[in-house]
Amino acid sequence: MKTKIHRLFIVILLSSTIFIAALTLFLMLPPGVSTHLRLYEEVLGNGRILICGQNTTIYHALVVIHGGRASSQAAVEYCKSFYDKLGDLGFLVFSIDYPENMTLMDEINYVVKAIEYIKMKYFINYEKMCIIGTSRGGYLALMAGIKTGLECIVDAYGPTDLEETFNHARRDPALWSEWGGYYTSIIKYIEDNKLNKTLVLQDLSPIYNVAKIHGRILLMHGLRDETIPPTHTVMLAEALEKEGKTNYVIKLYEEERHGFSLLKGKPYEDLRKFLQEFLEKS
Repeated sequence: MKTKIHRLFIVILLSSTIFIAALTLFLMLPPGVSTHLRLYEEVLGNGRILICGQNTTIYHALVVIHGGRASSQAAVEYCKSFYDKLGDLGFLVFSIDYPENMTLMDEINYVVKAIEYIKMKYFINYEKMCIIGTSRGGYLALMAGIKTGLECIVDAYGPTDLEETFNHARRDPALWSEWGGYYTSIIKYIEDNKLNKTLVLQDLSPIYNVAKIHGRILLMHGLRDETIPPTHTVMLAEALEKEGKTNYVIKLYEEERHGFSLLKGKPYEDLRKFLQEFLEKS
């Protein structure tokens, strides 16, 4: 009788231990994670990194940055839509939901920090990571890609020369409402630190940093874009050419304006082909 009670006690103890271990592992998952959901988040400072995909062994990472002002809704939509369209290539998608009211330099540093966090947390090799951005997100993708040495960058209709961007934005009240604050914060930084304005703006402009771009780069722009003129992309391609770079592809779309989708029609075909070639060669 005592032996049976002892065995029963051991069985109960083992069952309890297994239950507690399983519960502990479940509670350790990031907020929103389950074996059935494909969207969850990692808190980073005052912002978030949204992750779309299966939480398994990861080989490829696609970091996406929306354009316009900081928007959690846009970040979620980018995460879902890019995974739906490109997840079959083996990518886990990371969408940057950066905080509001940051300076342009702070936004660049935040994206750099996010890339470093993703690499460390998910053990992803830079050679297997690509960053994509549209409009100001394209600018951030370029600058963060340059600073982190990423092997794959996609810039869609993003500004590449800050001085030209500010000059153009001044003529459009709606555009200046987005870019004016960045200009003011940069000028304050320059004045507070007694720096040269031209040199600072060049340091923050992708077109003056092409020598630091070592990976493959896809440039996409609509020829009817009046918000960020296509000359930004054309001049960046010319700068890459002058630097002797052959690792870039430029795609100009005759009928497209600012803000066209990268996940439809010819732009989607071009993006998908570029990413497939990147994965094959990386």
